[in-house]
Amino acid sequence: MGDVIGFLPSRNGLHYPNSWPDEPDITVPMPAPFPPVTIGNAATGLCGGMVFAVLDLLNAGQLPPATTVNPPDQSPAFKYIVQRLLDSFNIPSGIMHYYSWMQLPTHNDQVSLFGDTITSVTGTSDLTINQSMPTIRSTIDAMRPCPLGLVTVHSAEPAQLGMNHQVLAWGYEDSGAMTTVRVYDPNLPGNDNVAITFDHTNPTGTTTFSYSGDDTILGFFPATWYAPKDPAPLGGITPGRR
Repeated sequence: MGDVIGFLPSRNGLHYPNSWPDEPDITVPMPAPFPPVTIGNAATGLCGGMVFAVLDLLNAGQLPPATTVNPPDQSPAFKYIVQRLLDSFNIPSGIMHYYSWMQLPTHNDQVSLFGDTITSVTGTSDLTINQSMPTIRSTIDAMRPCPLGLVTVHSAEPAQLGMNHQVLAWGYEDSGAMTTVRVYDPNLPGNDNVAITFDHTNPTGTTTFSYSGDDTILGFFPATWYAPKDPAPLGGITPGRR
């Protein structure tokens, strides 16, 4: 078992929720007489940007702003979180990671291709338990929180990509057959008890990932592409990682 020593969502997480107005993520000015072009909608959530922002603060040795009020639309803090959201998607490879997992079964399976050719498919349960968890454990053992992509929908429809979620793992415990991963969830600010719990002993079958947040989890993976940026645009931050 292990935790990132000194990290707690109630202390190190952003204190405002992942709740944003019905406004574009990005507004691109255009030359007259053309209107601005808008991209995305903050109302669908900025979870990945908030997770990366918390990691940025930790790497900078800073505590988050004390405010529980979300930054105004198009403020420097808002724009920074939106940019970090885009970074968290790691376009295009990160998006394809989500999309490929969305189409997998939860259990290992065999499918028939081109008549009699049989191909084995590794399900999201096996990928989570045998591929994701070793990286998550080693990252936390090195005293670094690990950003996670939660796959919450089984679909081949690209429009469903936005249904997935991102959180930050800061602790884990293996006890007998059960594994618990403690996370900061931007949807639940200030809550130190949010966790994913599952039985890790049957990865080839369908594993139930019990979550104290609001999502149904089919599997999850570490966002290994995270790279730190300066969190100064958040404003109101103070020294003191621990």
